Amino acid sequence: MSRNFQIGILFVVCQLLLSTSALSQNIKDGSQWWDGERLYVAIVDEMGNVRMDGESETMGGDSFLLNKVAGKDGRYTLASAKYGWIFIRGQVGYRVDYVRQEGMNFLAVRKPNGDCCYTLVLTPDNLQDCVAQRKIAEEREVSWMLQNYLMDTRYLGRFSKAQLRLMRNEILARHGWKFQSKDLQEHFASQPWYKPVADNNSIKLSIIEMTNIQLIKSEEAEEDGNRVRYENSVVAPKMAEAVDGVITVTTEDQFLNALGNDRIVELGKDVHLNLSRILVQEDKFAGVPGRAWTTNVERGGEQPVIISEFVNDGQQLVLKNFKNLVIRGAHNSSIEVDPRYSFCLSLLDCEGCLIHNLTIGHTEGGYCDGGVIGVTGGRGNSVTSCDLYGCGTYGIVARDTHVLSVSRSNIHDCTYGIMELYDSDGIHFDKCDFFNNREYELITNRGCENTIFNDCRFYANWGKAPLFMSDATITLFGCEVYHFIIGDRDQLIWHECRIENDSDFVPDPREQPIGPDVEE
Repeated sequence: MSRNFQIGILFVVCQLLLSTSALSQNIKDGSQWWDGERLYVAIVDEMGNVRMDGESETMGGDSFLLNKVAGKDGRYTLASAKYGWIFIRGQVGYRVDYVRQEGMNFLAVRKPNGDCCYTLVLTPDNLQDCVAQRKIAEEREVSWMLQNYLMDTRYLGRFSKAQLRLMRNEILARHGWKFQSKDLQEHFASQPWYKPVADNNSIKLSIIEMTNIQLIKSEEAEEDGNRVRYENSVVAPKMAEAVDGVITVTTEDQFLNALGNDRIVELGKDVHLNLSRILVQEDKFAGVPGRAWTTNVERGGEQPVIISEFVNDGQQLVLKNFKNLVIRGAHNSSIEVDPRYSFCLSLLDCEGCLIHNLTIGHTEGGYCDGGVIGVTGGRGNSVTSCDLYGCGTYGIVARDTHVLSVSRSNIHDCTYGIMELYDSDGIHFDKCDFFNNREYELITNRGCENTIFNDCRFYANWGKAPLFMSDATITLFGCEVYHFIIGDRDQLIWHECRIENDSDFVPDPREQPIGPDVEE
């Protein structure tokens, strides 16, 4: 950066700080503030301190605290911030100014050098209107946004750092700034609108332009792993746009970007994702909003979180607190992982989620731990028309969950058994086939109520293992069982079932096939 540039920017910053302090005012109780993702409501106590409670369309609520600086009108400090599902740029102790200038009313979180690194704009609108206005604004040209729209981390998260540098300097170039860097000279000289001035000190920037320069500089300074990333981000591959409410993905990165509440995420035709390729990248999770990198997932909270959790020999994907998420395949679509001791997909405290029309499994055989699909807590989740293959120890492991439905699916070639069910109720299997599974008790049912199998077939499993080990009633309707050792018969209620003492028998294919890519 040239000395003239530094002097010119310093002059403008000084003017900006002087003018904003003169026009500032205090945050009002009940006022609403929009940061591009969440709408916050200010709750002001008798000392003038503020708690900001926010909500988002897709990522849940959050809050942070501001302490009033005594004797300083419109001046606060960031007292605490709840990091994780929203990115509050700044640290405890950073100054926060109420800026009121040129028709703008916003809060500016400032670094120690005075640069603004985060903004919240005062608004009378509700959350839906804020989101709608944001979408309209973001359809405009970037050049218009730079001059007329106060930036936020959501918007800036689309751009690479090279693009951010050009954006920041375009604000100056639009006013005729003379650049010292050769690449910037050449770039802007090629723009028909660029007309350099004789003296950079004659340039006057608006409050929006000056703040945007500072926000972009802050964004450039962030490590890539700490930047907010969205579906249309340029930092990560752009995600295919939703068509009729379905978001189609073709890469692991797109898959993670697409996940959210109340949506359908579809793996494209002939798409085969190996999630381990992205789960091992810590920068994709640590510090990224809505994601976490951990060695031990804890329950709690309400916001949906995408987690890369360490297991014995790698990372596994945990989807926590998701609601009404559908993950499905278009045709010949699959998900696999490398670590032998991981789950391919793990749902934690999820509600109303569906996994449909997919082949899911591991690349290698594993023992002791892990499985294909794990479900802990939550209620009303489903697996339909899937092929869950082994190398996982079990096809399904469910704990403390309510109303889990598995239908028209296969579980086969698992290294330990078919499933483990613990302390759950309302687990139903309908029109499923279980075959070629081995090595211990095949179905464990402990502390569960209302476990039901309807029109299911059990065949060609390891004959020396008991098929059922249960301390509670299991009801079977119209099932076919081909196995030497049934297990806890006193816990089984049979209705019109076929039972044969032959673990080697393989029945004919079903008249109506089940599994992926079969029309129901």
